[in-house]
Amino acid sequence: MNRKVRAVAALALLLCAGATLVSEAAYAEEVDFDRIDKFESLTTGTLRVGAPPKTIVDDGERHVVILTIWDADAETKVYWRSSDGDTPRTTVIPGRGVQTFQTVEEFKLEAIGEPNHRVE
Repeated sequence: MNRKVRAVAALALLLCAGATLVSEAAYAEEVDFDRIDKFESLTTGTLRVGAPPKTIVDDGERHVVILTIWDADAETKVYWRSSDGDTPRTTVIPGRGVQTFQTVEEFKLEAIGEPNHRVE
């Protein structure tokens, strides 16, 4: 019985140490909500490989976009401008996930990959 208690304690210690290592690799991006004067909500949509990029933002204003990809059998290419407005950027998201962007002027999405694939 004592051996089992020690084994469980050792396993718990290893799990805690692993959680600490994982948390050290985590990062956060600061979002300045004071610089945003309005919030909008979009519904779901589907991007298909081969279709032109879908424009989400093109008004020259500052936006925080929280992009959630629920299902994907293609990659999502994101065209956006950094919050300084001068630096165009491209980010490729390989599958499902959530990502936050602070953008000015533009935010476009495109599905890339094999024909007949899509991103939702």
